[in-house]
Amino acid sequence: MEDMVHIKKCLNGQKDAFEFLVTKYKNLVYSIALNTLLNKNDAADVTQEVFLKAWANLSRYNPEFTFKTWIARITVNHCINLNYKSRRITAWNDEEMEKITTDKNNPEDAALDTERRNDIRSAINSLPEKYRIVIQLYHQHSLSYEEICNITGYPMSIVKNRLYRARKMLAKSLTTYSQKVVTKGEEAWIADGPGI
Repeated sequence: MEDMVHIKKCLNGQKDAFEFLVTKYKNLVYSIALNTLLNKNDAADVTQEVFLKAWANLSRYNPEFTFKTWIARITVNHCINLNYKSRRITAWNDEEMEKITTDKNNPEDAALDTERRNDIRSAINSLPEKYRIVIQLYHQHSLSYEEICNITGYPMSIVKNRLYRARKMLAKSLTTYSQKVVTKGEEAWIADGPGI
């Protein structure tokens, strides 16, 4: 509701009202861009480009959808276009990976957590783009199925199917990680020995 007040002000010529929307959604746009592109500089550039696009097309904004959904859709589409042109892969940053894994006080556990984060990042990066995007929007940005449908333009059945398939692919990829950890644990036990 508050967004719509500012959008109407923008449409009535009050350009400074757009600053509210930029401030409110810049972290969302930057985060989507950062996790879809390779580096922070590209993500910063895309963030600016997305808000310029949003400003230029504000008169076409449909209030049936939230501004959050609309700006996220512009961001996803812009990043897909850039990825298509340059064939980039997703890059999840360390802060986002910290949400998935936890730090340990034990140096060995911390090393295993770092390795786990790297394995998760690699598994996510190896997903085809259509799966990476829905995983990112659902798990990283906590968007609902309906919001993801609105952002991507896919029907609900496709969104649910892609999330399901992406999770299965990730589970399969991460099985390798689990096997590596078990093997390392066994090696450590054999090296230390039972202390005869």
